[in-house]
Amino acid sequence: MRLWYIISDIHGNYRAFRNLLLHTQLIDESNQWIGGEACLFLLGDYVTSGPDSKQVIDLIRSLECQVPDQVIALLGNHELLLLRAVHNKHHRQEWLTNPEHWQTLISWAGENEELDNSLRHLHIEPLSTQVIAEIYQAAAKSDPDSDALIQYATQRWRLNHPHFTSDRWNAWHLFLRIIEADGTLEWIERLPVAHRAEEWGFFHAGPPTGFDGSVDELNNRFDALRREGRFEHPLLAPNHSLTSPVGTRRWWEDASQVELLFNQFAIERCAFGHDPKAIEPRGILGSVWDKAASTDPYMRGNIEGMIRICGSCVDAIYTEESISILQDIYPQRTFFMVNKLID
Repeated sequence: MRLWYIISDIHGNYRAFRNLLLHTQLIDESNQWIGGEACLFLLGDYVTSGPDSKQVIDLIRSLECQVPDQVIALLGNHELLLLRAVHNKHHRQEWLTNPEHWQTLISWAGENEELDNSLRHLHIEPLSTQVIAEIYQAAAKSDPDSDALIQYATQRWRLNHPHFTSDRWNAWHLFLRIIEADGTLEWIERLPVAHRAEEWGFFHAGPPTGFDGSVDELNNRFDALRREGRFEHPLLAPNHSLTSPVGTRRWWEDASQVELLFNQFAIERCAFGHDPKAIEPRGILGSVWDKAASTDPYMRGNIEGMIRICGSCVDAIYTEESISILQDIYPQRTFFMVNKLID
């Protein structure tokens, strides 16, 4: 019987990611794979927001080396945003105006004194996982669409200055040299945007509309456009575009549209992340039409959740600590550590 686990949108929260892998006995305390024949699907957005993007990627790469056929990692829109910044000056400046992205630089500074000194000179210091979680949990209670973390970090780090100083560019170039040297950039560039296993399709955001081809053809086309630097192509749109597998939203609302998309990619069911408010309120993993399962557990808010596919059953799994957080945010609902989505 197949046993699959799906995690999406880790966003630099290494602690939450590792806790989930320990909770489901996929790894031991030394981060060695003990999951037997189980498969782990990771649906993108490993970077940004949290303080430990490097540690998240390092653990994924380690698990890929240990069980290469059982750990499948996809590209998310935040990895795409980073690639656009690497290869396009306009997108680079845009990327560096977002304080959440500076958390990514910070995670590599822990092992590089020169980058660490550069960031300290800019008065940019790490925001802890707990601080970030408190900001996002408060937003989930009061204003689900709030950009409270961006506002908080912008004020704290003074990133709203209209001009880019040489110090900022120096920090960026240091970071770029580091991720080129340690293989991170090459690893990100190799990530596919879709995967098909048996009747399931896996995407960061969902199957894109308007693409005439298979999952393999989608991966090949996306990679070719990226290599050509055609980041303005609709297929590579990182946000709010039905034409992009890393940016689409709300594609699952119409049953007939879902049927068309699934037929296009020769799948019967789909797991996707990208939007913690998809199908259910923020942080609650859900399913629709008994065909599509959302996998973004709102790790920015420290909610540790994942999807488990065991045979034909699909469950949402949370850690005990995360159940307490969900109960605090949504006191009118009842949550369990295992919640059945599709039977």
